[in-house]
Amino acid sequence: MIEPGGGLTRNADVIDPGLEAATDPRAKPVIGADRQRELVAARLGAERRRLFIVGALLSLAAPLLPYLTGAWETAWFALAAAPLPLAARAVTFLVGFHVALAVVLLPLGYYGGFVLPRAYGLSRQSFRAWGIDWFKATLVSTALASAVGGAFFGSVATTGPSWWWVFGLFVSIVGLLLVFITPYVLVPLFFKMRPLADSATVDRIHALVNRAGAPVRDVCSLDFSRRTAEANAAVIGLGRSRRVVIADTLLAEFAPAEVDAVVAHELGHHVHRDVQRLLLGNAVLIWVGLYVASRVTGAALPILSLPSLGYVPGYPMLLFVVELFFLLLSPLLNWWSRRLESAADRFALALTGDPAAFAAAMRRIGAQNLVELRPPRWSEVLLATHPALHRRIQLAESSTPPTPPPAHPFSSSSPPPARPLPTANFNREASREAPAPWSEAERGSRGPSRDGEKASWRHHKINIGAEG
Repeated sequence: MIEPGGGLTRNADVIDPGLEAATDPRAKPVIGADRQRELVAARLGAERRRLFIVGALLSLAAPLLPYLTGAWETAWFALAAAPLPLAARAVTFLVGFHVALAVVLLPLGYYGGFVLPRAYGLSRQSFRAWGIDWFKATLVSTALASAVGGAFFGSVATTGPSWWWVFGLFVSIVGLLLVFITPYVLVPLFFKMRPLADSATVDRIHALVNRAGAPVRDVCSLDFSRRTAEANAAVIGLGRSRRVVIADTLLAEFAPAEVDAVVAHELGHHVHRDVQRLLLGNAVLIWVGLYVASRVTGAALPILSLPSLGYVPGYPMLLFVVELFFLLLSPLLNWWSRRLESAADRFALALTGDPAAFAAAMRRIGAQNLVELRPPRWSEVLLATHPALHRRIQLAESSTPPTPPPAHPFSSSSPPPARPLPTANFNREASREAPAPWSEAERGSRGPSRDGEKASWRHHKINIGAEG
């Protein structure tokens, strides 16, 4: 029996009555539907915070404990018996290490990425589909991490004291390349991206783009509905590769003005050059960290029980230090991310001139994605990459909309009514049929996270998205 969130049990599809009332339209509500949905979202948020803590501890312990027991050194010396050059043995060791790490973290990923979303009616993936996505994501992350690890040892071996800036240059170039190739390589691995066929929506988005002064190559839709009930949108790529991508779940459930509000938020990130800020900030952080590491290496190696910086079996210990460094820095990085997100919210309000639509879009994202309305303050400060949902709604509601021009006395036109908030997106039948939403490793400049918090700090990045 799995008990995610205290009160929610899942054994032979048994769900507690309170959750069923919020996710199954056939069930009689215990309390008001909106309030019940808030309670369910809060329960899910608490579950994800527990997963974050467990994930952080496991991500630190997984590479460290085998190193302290000598397991990684045993594996390295076993490779020495193979008739391979040193470089090939190093690459083999790095690939094997990251595959082993992925397997150790698999149970946590399975629970957080498959069991939990299905229990709350968010996922439409089958186990097979989720497993295929996990396998593809593991291949990409293993190849990338092994390449970075190989570049590190190559820099240390060939450039001597200059290793830190040579390796820093390599990492910075890789980060820039990832931004450019994401629309063409990474996104298509997980989603089918097609030019949006709705000409009215395309015309509205291009009008927004023209007003924002952030030209895009295409306006596309992503087939989120095969995987999840959640809604999302993003502007991905840089320069000529930039595209607006909108989940089909968002297009199906959101009113036109709400779609515009979400896209306007995304455009705000590009007008403010947040992607470039992110790249520059990460580069500065990495280069400063590498420089400091180069200065303290002599004193640190004995403490870390490493004979030299280029000692390949010591890679797990180095990874532990790097991950601990970023874990300690994550509250500062999250604070910066929240500032960027708030600025993008204000840009969207100014660009659309429709604070009511923006507030409605935030509420709809909260309801559809089960985003926690008021997370604990400590969680928002330490873990959240986006402002809390209630703050974003308050920002919109406190904005003064522009005075509209007087209507023509003979005009009978009126704005189209907004679609009602979704009520049937989270029923148990849908959750049985249907991967988890767009994961952080699958995109460069991404749309909203489900609750502004990361499932694992190892994948921390500033979210360039329109979170609810």
